[in-house]
Amino acid sequence: MPATADDDLQAQLEALRAENESLRAQTAVVADGTAPAARKAGRWRAVVSALCIVIAAILVPVSIVGAWARVQLVDEDAFVNTLAPLVDDPAVQDLIIDETMAGITAQVDFDQLTANVFDGIADLGLPPRAVQALGLLQAPAADGLENLVNQTVTRVVESDAFSDVWATATRAAHRALTTAATSDGGGLVVKTDDGVGIQLGAVVERVKQNLVDRGLGVAQLIPTIDKVIIIGEGNNLAAIRTGYAIAATMGLWLPVITLALFGLGILIARRRSTAILGTGLALAIGSATLAASLSIGSTAVGIVAGDLDLSPTALDVIYQQLVGAMTQTALVTMLLGVLVAVIGWLMGGSRPALGVRSATEGVNASARRQLAERGLDTGAFGTWIGRHRVLVRTGIAVLAVLWLFAMRPLSIGDILLVLVVALLVGWILELLQRRDDEVVVTDAEPTAVATDAEEAGADTLVIADTVVVEDADATDTEVLVGADTADAATTPAAASAAKKTPKR
Repeated sequence: MPATADDDLQAQLEALRAENESLRAQTAVVADGTAPAARKAGRWRAVVSALCIVIAAILVPVSIVGAWARVQLVDEDAFVNTLAPLVDDPAVQDLIIDETMAGITAQVDFDQLTANVFDGIADLGLPPRAVQALGLLQAPAADGLENLVNQTVTRVVESDAFSDVWATATRAAHRALTTAATSDGGGLVVKTDDGVGIQLGAVVERVKQNLVDRGLGVAQLIPTIDKVIIIGEGNNLAAIRTGYAIAATMGLWLPVITLALFGLGILIARRRSTAILGTGLALAIGSATLAASLSIGSTAVGIVAGDLDLSPTALDVIYQQLVGAMTQTALVTMLLGVLVAVIGWLMGGSRPALGVRSATEGVNASARRQLAERGLDTGAFGTWIGRHRVLVRTGIAVLAVLWLFAMRPLSIGDILLVLVVALLVGWILELLQRRDDEVVVTDAEPTAVATDAEEAGADTLVIADTVVVEDADATDTEVLVGADTADAATTPAAASAAKKTPKR
């Protein structure tokens, strides 16, 4: 290359370096002026975000228990489905039989009853030997009578009819509780100056309507009755109704408040990927704490059973039936928390996370190129998806959450199903994208492209020095919704590959 060309090139290089230094100086001034305020705002957001997530973590087990209690209180079918199956368990049946026989023997003395019968027979004028022989049969007869009662109780408890009676009694108990606690019995339970009573007129009206519906027209002649049957003082009725209302309300709104706190903690966080990771860990830890507490409670039930002289097996069956739904919800929530934590970690800036995202994006880009070379052209639809991929991924996540919400109560299988479907749909949409920075080179183009690149490189000088301005208030919003941080991670390598050395 002539000397004049070298001199011109050196002059251009010096001018570019001077301009670069000037830009760096200006950037430093701007950064120094705005950094303190940005750092202060960033610290405030980080503290509030952490506080919201910690409070939500504390509310996780309370929300699960509150939601379960509300369902049992307001849903009659759920209450019956929880308690009705207990009577079919052999251990519970044995407990019912033992307690029933204990109640019967406390009221009935089989030995005395048998003695009275035998004394009556002896008074009929039997011969002495017959009376003596009869006395020998008295003890076996008493044992046989008690055994007969025991067999009868066992047969009744183990029958299918008893299961129906148990379910009916359970349903009636729930209705009585609901009626007393909410007055939602058509005015059946009323509070008067004399105490709590049952409105007899409402009962008569229901019976009358039932008879008329069955075709008994004469029931129309039954008069209207205005009478209240006092059944108690009702001192605790107000407390029962207040407790019922609080439990029902808190069970409904506590889960909503917990989710809202998690969402708020993520939205105001400086680093949303870290907030999502913290949310997942909080969900997992809170639900795991509840599951562990319920497991410890099972051990405590065995100790209590020994103190009450009851069957530990039967009480454990009852306990497990009562807390089974809560335990399942806690385990499902723990799994969901782990998945959210993994997503938050993948969206972070650690080297492993960047490597996973970069590898995934590389596989997807390669698949898109191969599909395009085979004739797949998604046109404007693919272009729109590529330009709005952040919105598309956010929409998939929102739809997955709504799907999970609609499937309650959730199981582990439900979580895995929604996860697989969401990942599959997201991957298909990734392959259908058409990105502006991805060019498919056909067989006719390589020579022209190489020539253009060579010509451009001959007259182009790329300065490796770059100015980086870090905004202390910036958030990784794009990372939150799954933007292509892998592309950004590979940018320095691409820039390095694009450098051209001037020809001499």
